[in-house]
Amino acid sequence: MTFLTRFLSWFYNWKYKILIVIIIIFFSWFHLSILFYYHSLSPSFIVYNKHFNQSLPLILLYTHNRSHKARNNICRGTRNGGHVVNFERCPKKCQFSCQLQDFKQRSPLAVLCFGEDFYWSLNLTDQDRLSYKQRWIFWSWEAPINHPEYSRSRLTFNWTMTYRQDSDIIHDYGRYIARNLSYSIRDYQAVDFYLSKETNQSTFDAGKEFSARENKILWIVSNCKARINRRQIGTKLNSYFPIDQYGGCSLLNKRAKILSPKDFEQTLFKYKFYLAFENSNCQDYITEKAFYNALAHGSIPIVLGTDENNYKNILPPNSFIYIEHYKNMSDLANQLRNISQNLDLFKFYHQWRIHYRLIVWPSNYFIDNLFCNLCIKLYEDEKPKSYNNFSRWLNQCK
Repeated sequence: MTFLTRFLSWFYNWKYKILIVIIIIFFSWFHLSILFYYHSLSPSFIVYNKHFNQSLPLILLYTHNRSHKARNNICRGTRNGGHVVNFERCPKKCQFSCQLQDFKQRSPLAVLCFGEDFYWSLNLTDQDRLSYKQRWIFWSWEAPINHPEYSRSRLTFNWTMTYRQDSDIIHDYGRYIARNLSYSIRDYQAVDFYLSKETNQSTFDAGKEFSARENKILWIVSNCKARINRRQIGTKLNSYFPIDQYGGCSLLNKRAKILSPKDFEQTLFKYKFYLAFENSNCQDYITEKAFYNALAHGSIPIVLGTDENNYKNILPPNSFIYIEHYKNMSDLANQLRNISQNLDLFKFYHQWRIHYRLIVWPSNYFIDNLFCNLCIKLYEDEKPKSYNNFSRWLNQCK
């Protein structure tokens, strides 16, 4: 064998070996890329797949990849310090997933469709239902004006999970209970800034709060879209009684500051009044503006949104000022001045704290209690139901 022949033989043998090595490296890289992608959705999802318990009901959030709110805040726990849904303190146990492939691979008992996701095609029809036992659930805590695209959906849902008090699972912004009742195990993420853990009594000192708080209204606005003409009302009220406004959609001051999370909390404790104007007049739509921003931080909410009976049914008794009670903004301003100068009148709006306590959350993404309620409901043996036109049911707005 000549030198040239031996050289060519050696070259071709090594060429194939090098090619095989390159192919192995490529497929290894491809496999790792897929693993890292799914791991990035949430650290717990890989654990769920690895330790999947066939006997536990699976709740699948059938969310679109483009929905950053669902992906980041719910699936990755961005707003919760990395905390994702778990059922550790729930009396019933379920599993939670955001992986779309689990729809067919694991046959979830509950399929959640998030309101914001209807902006994109979900590639889902009623014919995709895997079992008559499977519950398809419409989930939203926003008023219909914020995500009108869901009304185009032709999906048939079995349950609703919204702010409406007649929802199958209520996703409210807060509630109140009698002070002699203890927290449900499902409410452990709730906060109460005026609660003595030793006595279970309120630590709200009306005299100190009356002296320390500013005789002004605080108004924080972040949503520029509103059916209610709150800008005109707020501007007129500001001409009779001082309003300090913050937020990314300031209506009174174009240079209004956007508060950091720390400043936001501190600012909420400084005022006697809070302007809790909703962006829509929808049944039961009473949000964190009244619950967390105002009542939880010790101020009196001045409310505008749904009708007065709705507020009376949902907020603590005598805890708020209903703006439509007054003929004009001048009359309302006179009442606010009376409250600011009269301790007994100020106490009247906080008397409820003696008998009741709030259950509120620092963010609507603290949702273990919500998913616990859903999990418990999955264990209950109920007759099947369906909403053929759920948008008509939800969109009861004026």
